[in-house]
Amino acid sequence: MKNINGKEIKLSRKNKIVAFVLLPLYMITVFLISYTVGLEVASKWYDSMAIVAFIIGVFVICAILNPIFNAFDFYDIYVVNGELSLKEKMKKFKVAFITFTLISVVVGLWGGIF
Repeated sequence: MKNINGKEIKLSRKNKIVAFVLLPLYMITVFLISYTVGLEVASKWYDSMAIVAFIIGVFVICAILNPIFNAFDFYDIYVVNGELSLKEKMKKFKVAFITFTLISVVVGLWGGIF
């Protein structure tokens, strides 16, 4: 995998799991919780297309935008600071992780209510 500058980047197995498994699962879980709350507020039923659309969006963010375009400080989080634990990464790059959480919450509530 190459970053935006054309340099070869190597992710450790731990960082691959965090970036491509745990982060998407976290985003989907937060979305489903906020989507359920939004549906309860609006007294509506689940829309499977909204859930599928969000999962596709998470895939685009986590598998395409992040590693290819270095979005959300991907290179700094998972390559430069790859040796840090997840807790330390979350402290150091809290803006990126808060952004992922807010995207999931806002889209979930918006999709559930409207």
